[in-house]
Amino acid sequence: MHNAPPVVFPVGRFVWARRLLWVLALCGALGLVFWQANTNSFGVKWAWASWGICVLAATYASTSDILLGGYLVWTGEVWLWRDAKGREMEMQLRVLLDVGSALGLVLRCADAPWYFPQRFAWLEDRDMPQMWHGLRCAVYSRPKAVRKPGDHVSDAF
Repeated sequence: MHNAPPVVFPVGRFVWARRLLWVLALCGALGLVFWQANTNSFGVKWAWASWGICVLAATYASTSDILLGGYLVWTGEVWLWRDAKGREMEMQLRVLLDVGSALGLVLRCADAPWYFPQRFAWLEDRDMPQMWHGLRCAVYSRPKAVRKPGDHVSDAF
């Protein structure tokens, strides 16, 4: 199997993230209003409190979860994030959503501990159509295996 060629793909800010958060919060609030109108349960008050805490936490978390503009770079072996100043850091990449013409990705610094925040990126083919196929191949390719001099390949199947 051949590896995908190196790719450099621009990533802009996902400007709809905050709006999407508020639409989901509004849908939750409408559900709570409907529940409150149809019942006199004491649990509704706790549900409103939980809803408020969740909306505040999601708003706070969303400010650090969204990547600012930069470049996603596949070297043929590793993924790198290159920011606007040209600094690069190795990233682990996971596909969250693939709809053919767009990809939702989760990025995490390769050296970071497990509690380090993940970043989300939304990539679309219209941002760079000539590189889209190469990017998709790179997203689903595995890094090249580095062989050590003492490693032997088995011929048995």
